[in-house]
Amino acid sequence: MTEIEKEIAALTARIDARGADADALYHRGMLYWKLGRRGAAMSDYAAAAAIDPASPAAAALEQARSIMDFYDRNLYNP
Repeated sequence: MTEIEKEIAALTARIDARGADADALYHRGMLYWKLGRRGAAMSDYAAAAAIDPASPAAAALEQARSIMDFYDRNLYNP
């Protein structure tokens, strides 16, 4: 298990024990993004932004959507 996976597990345990909070969801989303798990990251960003619209998760979600709108697999796999 990598360090990132350990951090995700710790944040998940925190969320399960205390309930979801914007900070934990945002940080777990950032870790998911680093692992390339874009969907999981965006789900966490959206959940964090729903809890606290002023959190950095709202900006992260907007940026992630912008990146995903730009990305086109066909450009790399002719």
